[in-house]
Amino acid sequence: MAYNEELILNGLSSRGELILEAAKNLFLKHGYAQTSLEMIIAEAGGSRRSIYNEFGNKQGLLTSVIQQQVLIHTASVASIKLIQLAPRDALREMCFRFVKGIVSDTIVSLYRLVLQVVPKLPEIGVLVYEKGPLKGMKPLTNYLVQLDRENVISIDDPLFATQILMEMVKGRLHFKALLLPNKEITDENIQQQVDKAVDLFLKAYHPDS
Repeated sequence: MAYNEELILNGLSSRGELILEAAKNLFLKHGYAQTSLEMIIAEAGGSRRSIYNEFGNKQGLLTSVIQQQVLIHTASVASIKLIQLAPRDALREMCFRFVKGIVSDTIVSLYRLVLQVVPKLPEIGVLVYEKGPLKGMKPLTNYLVQLDRENVISIDDPLFATQILMEMVKGRLHFKALLLPNKEITDENIQQQVDKAVDLFLKAYHPDS
């Protein structure tokens, strides 16, 4: 499999899956520091031994929650049938799903949670930095490489091109989701941002540019 964490998460017992779901809900509701193992056990059942056996400790649980969300996000983008779409449409669909994911209630709440715990748990910050949106958008990087080979675009640094496109498509929507929780971000808002950004990206990376 592509990621080691897939092996970890796919190897969970049914009890481990319940614990992971309970931990996610409690972390997002109460915060990391305010969530105890006893609260998680009361919600999911099992025991401290169950948690230690599958996750190591509470920090291991938080790490697994983050990894799970990255995998869910990646799977959503990777499931697109790219061969059935024109390049512009494929990029629009991939980017729409990316932005839709990062402005979702779960990801926004998790992002806020991570910012709270990073000063005391800097390794969590490293995890998010290395395995967050960039890792989750590996399918996009691979697709840009494919478009370069087909001479649809011309790029010499696929990872940098991915970063540029990701920043363009999320624009101010991510900050809006973080800072203005009462302001709804509609699919139409996302699509408008994505369409403009993808068109600009394709123009900038056109082989004749």
